[in-house]
Amino acid sequence: MDTTSVNATLGADINRSDETRGGDLLSKTEASRTDKKKRFHNKSKNGCRTCKIRRVKCDEARPSCQRCVKFGLGCDGYDEDLPRRTKYSHGQVFANRQAIVPQTQHASTSVCRSPQRPMFKNDQEDRYFKLFSTQTARKLTGLFDSNVWDCLVLQVCERNSSVRHAVIALGALDPCTWRSSNPTKSWEESLRRKFAYHEYSLAIIEMKKSISQMTLGLRTRLVACLVFIAFEIYHHNQKSAVGQIETMSALIEEQINEQNIYTHSITAIDDELLESFRELEVQNLVNNIYGRALTARELLVSRQTIREKIPQEFASLRHARSVFHVLAMRQLHWQNTCKHEWPWYATPQTTCLFMHQNDPPPNEYTSAEEWCAERERRFEEYAAWSNAFQPLLVHVRASNNPHELRRANILRVTYMSTYLALMTRMLSPWESWYGQTARLTELVDLIKALLEGCDDTGFSVEMNFLVPLLVVAKMFRHRALRQEAIRLMFAYPRREGLWDGVLVAKYLQWIAEIEEENLGDEEEYVPHDLATDIFGAEVDSVKKTAKFMTYQMFRDPPGKMVRRETFITW
Repeated sequence: MDTTSVNATLGADINRSDETRGGDLLSKTEASRTDKKKRFHNKSKNGCRTCKIRRVKCDEARPSCQRCVKFGLGCDGYDEDLPRRTKYSHGQVFANRQAIVPQTQHASTSVCRSPQRPMFKNDQEDRYFKLFSTQTARKLTGLFDSNVWDCLVLQVCERNSSVRHAVIALGALDPCTWRSSNPTKSWEESLRRKFAYHEYSLAIIEMKKSISQMTLGLRTRLVACLVFIAFEIYHHNQKSAVGQIETMSALIEEQINEQNIYTHSITAIDDELLESFRELEVQNLVNNIYGRALTARELLVSRQTIREKIPQEFASLRHARSVFHVLAMRQLHWQNTCKHEWPWYATPQTTCLFMHQNDPPPNEYTSAEEWCAERERRFEEYAAWSNAFQPLLVHVRASNNPHELRRANILRVTYMSTYLALMTRMLSPWESWYGQTARLTELVDLIKALLEGCDDTGFSVEMNFLVPLLVVAKMFRHRALRQEAIRLMFAYPRREGLWDGVLVAKYLQWIAEIEEENLGDEEEYVPHDLATDIFGAEVDSVKKTAKFMTYQMFRDPPGKMVRRETFITW
């Protein structure tokens, strides 16, 4: 073939047919090309750059991975498919063959960001981060479905190394082993905990660095507080957990002041994150019997009524729970504004003078009339909540959804225990201390049924069972029901929020023995004049030891008190 013929051949269309080939050969060739094309396409399917860096499975949607879009990470796009390599047969000539020239990006073309540095320094970090993502996050989610732990926290981990180290630390702590004491730890558990403490120390160092550089946004700071709280609750470090809760409270209060709006309309904070905070804030207020210093806004909000904002019927259990949290927070805040010690009738200056009065005496902060009017509004608001919740409770109990039924029953437990606690704080002992046997029996029976059907690890950031049992055993001295409440704490060991069930059960059992030391079997309730409480406590969360002090009261001679102490391990 001469030069002219070769040039003519190279300039011809690559799709021209060779008339010398038969139809069958052409069909086989096209079929072979189609099959090769399919095989090549399957080989070239790869995940997006972001999923490759994060080492997670990509859904390979085009033009952007939907997994990245869902988690708000931003998809870096895909690597371009490699050019198809054509195998040349001996003596075969291809027309119009051109060199592949790299395309130049113009200014208007979007440029993908450079791949991030690897998130994990070693295989252990990678493994425990995955454990948190697949197991621990689900166990921390709590009663209601939420995206806080399995979505929002993981998003912050992508950008903040401190939160990432804290999450890895939580992943290294097996929630099933929270009850383990130091002498009985297995070799594997000891290694995991050692690594968890190492990661947590790195989280603290990184957080201090970020705070000094003032580079953290509000959401990141709140998520960091939430993750640190979970770590401290796991170890029953109350003081550290309370410190983080109060930090969250200060951050949210600052945001409220900036926006000049009420707590339920904070646009800069995710609703589910705010819901988690309210749960923890209620815990802190319940746990801290002396209250804390309130801001001007908290004082104002605690005195305002929200009864008009409670609907006639709640649309969902989540809505009912959210409104209840606001009620409980305002109630606990208001108790601190009145400057009455609680219960008011138990204070030294009122015990003798107002022994037979149903209302507290006035003080320099609150008149008796103002206090009584406020008390009535509180009871009316709780009644309005109960009326709005009742139709929803009936509907859920008639359905066949066990998960919704469990949520509804726990909400009922929370309401009943809170209302009963409110009675002991707002009414005299002659109105509230005795005569609540029916309500207390319903509450204990409901808790018992829920615990018997409980299949979790016993570790929870939320307070679901321990505080209601504490109300029965501590605030009401019905002797038989108190013993049943303590028995349930021992039978179903739990650590919920700021409380350890076994520790609570042990010191309540000790108090019961002191109060009932000289009582006859015919007395259903412990008489009010023999009731006592813990007046001093030293708790070592690391060694799991506690020292408690109280005063035993006597009828004969009247007013006699004897100091009692005990040492508890759990």
